[in-house]
Amino acid sequence: MRICGGLALELSYFGLFGGNASAVAEKPDPAAFLTLGGNLVGNVFVDMNRVQVTDSTWVQGIELNLPCCCGCCNDCHDACGCGELRCQSFEWFGGFRYLVLGDDLTIAAERIVSGVVEEGSYDIRTVNQLFGVQLGGRWRRTVGRYGWEATVKAGIFANDAEQTQTVIDFPNFALRPTESSSAVGVAFVGELNLSALYRLTDAWNLKAGYTLMSIEGLALAPDQLDFNFGASPSGNGVHDGGGMIFQGVNIGVEARW
Repeated sequence: MRICGGLALELSYFGLFGGNASAVAEKPDPAAFLTLGGNLVGNVFVDMNRVQVTDSTWVQGIELNLPCCCGCCNDCHDACGCGELRCQSFEWFGGFRYLVLGDDLTIAAERIVSGVVEEGSYDIRTVNQLFGVQLGGRWRRTVGRYGWEATVKAGIFANDAEQTQTVIDFPNFALRPTESSSAVGVAFVGELNLSALYRLTDAWNLKAGYTLMSIEGLALAPDQLDFNFGASPSGNGVHDGGGMIFQGVNIGVEARW
């Protein structure tokens, strides 16, 4: 193995689209009373027959890192001399990362009055823009065209968070004015990844693996719920103490020069 050192520039993109979840609550019998968190204001939201809650989350981000290769090779062979290329390296890196995370929550309510279905909705949208520096390390090993790598990274970020919420009651009127607010807080992002590699060419690799990411200090849509529809102002704060864990299979390509 030939030991070498140096600096490089690394640009990465990460995206998660359409993380959805939903739940439904229905009045179990005509004598039951279904409402939202003690609210007694409005038409549909008092004594509802059916409520469907839908939450949708998406994340996108880019990062720019400066890796320092502490042990690399590109001219060594296996011990039996059959010519199969073996490489391993360990890299420390630091850099800048930007993430934007959106969370949308919709409460769709129905009330049946004299056989007529009345509908209303409570919609909340939050957007978190996180930016800051991170540090990490990566262990990589390849044999011929195949290989694997393990990466860990973490950082402290500023979070420019905003939320907007609207409550529409039957017959299509705003139960309270649309509220929008923003705040800047502190967030933490940590990530672990284990990936398998397949070398397509000297520069391009195919990657597939498993990623675990934790983000704390988020303004999530469910945390902004305020059922005090009769008071003004209400629903105008930003609560950014939430956290999310993302995990799952990842697949992508990388280019190295």
